[in-house]
Amino acid sequence: MICTHHIDDGICLVSIEGNIALDGVNEAKAYLKPHLDSPDIKGLVINFEKVNFIDSSGIGLIVSIFKTMQQKDGQFGLTNLSKKNEEIFSITRLNKILNIYESEEEALKAIKG
Repeated sequence: MICTHHIDDGICLVSIEGNIALDGVNEAKAYLKPHLDSPDIKGLVINFEKVNFIDSSGIGLIVSIFKTMQQKDGQFGLTNLSKKNEEIFSITRLNKILNIYESEEEALKAIKG
């Protein structure tokens, strides 16, 4: 798994490439922790465009990030989900509580208000 990010006006946009699975979750947590802990970050968006697969530990990571952002009154969203990943979030009903956007641009617009 490869993680990259850029920050746009207090919104951290993270792109993940590869699988969000058991073998990479700790690596992803370590990568995201400074951004989640930063008082300057008002929102976090994860771009799923290059995510091939997400397993239950990956789902746990997403829920953990969501809770962390909620606790700091921040915004959280996902973008560019493939049909397969959309189904996973639908089956788990996380699509009912998570903000899912078509693109990073749409996410930024919604989060910035």
